[in-house]
Amino acid sequence: MNPGRPAIRKILIAIMLTCVFIAARVWSAPLIAITINNTAGLAFGSLAAGTGGTVTVSPAGVRTGTGGVVLVSSGAGSAASFNVQGFTFPTTHTHSYSITLPADGTVTITNGAKSMAVNNFVSIPPAGTSTGTLARGSQTQTLNVGATLAVGSNQAPGNYSGTFTVTVVFP
Repeated sequence: MNPGRPAIRKILIAIMLTCVFIAARVWSAPLIAITINNTAGLAFGSLAAGTGGTVTVSPAGVRTGTGGVVLVSSGAGSAASFNVQGFTFPTTHTHSYSITLPADGTVTITNGAKSMAVNNFVSIPPAGTSTGTLARGSQTQTLNVGATLAVGSNQAPGNYSGTFTVTVVFP
């Protein structure tokens, strides 16, 4: 027996474990960046306020009205759409991201001094922690957003506009 052999075996085992650990770190696919680009705006469409009520546009783009609001077919409305893109290395892994939508009471649309509140923001995929998924290869996902517009009784006619923020982050 060679007294030097057990020491060589221990060194080789330590080297192999170190290589496995390094390989695991490389394949954990670190996330480098995430971007979000607006590709379509949220539009509630044309309506007549009547005695007031709400207009809701779902993330799928379906528009409904309640109360005295009359929806006019010439302005159908649409959901907002965003392109979410992640950049990773390597690009063969699936990654989750979190979506944050505006809180109720924080968004209004205006026409001069006239305004209407926009609440109940919803999205597909849904808002929350690790609800969006960037699939292998493409690393992109479409995020659609809808909301509810509160229309006052005899709301003044006009073109109303405003902005809102959607945030996406890798957890």
